[in-house]
Amino acid sequence: MEEMAPGTRTTYEELETVAIPKDVPELGVEARTTGTIVTVYEGGRMLLVEIGREDGTSVGLVDLEVGEDGSLRQISSTPFSSR
Repeated sequence: MEEMAPGTRTTYEELETVAIPKDVPELGVEARTTGTIVTVYEGGRMLLVEIGREDGTSVGLVDLEVGEDGSLRQISSTPFSSR
C-alpha cells in the first residue's frame, strides 16, 4: 500500500492504518501514533480507530472526522480500562 502525505487522501477502508493527528492525553497517545481503522461510517466521513500498545493490548478508540481536503480531526476518544 502506497503511503500518502497527510491531508491528501480522502477515502479509507477498515483495517488500514492512520496516524492520529494530535496528542490524545487521556489515552497517553502522542500525535502521529499509528492506529488501525476498525469502522468507517457516515459515508466515509468518520473513522473509528483503535490504538494499540507494543505488547498488542489496546489503549482505546479515537473517532476521527475526514475533512473534504483529507485532513483528519479528532472528535472523541474512549479509553479502555486497565486491569
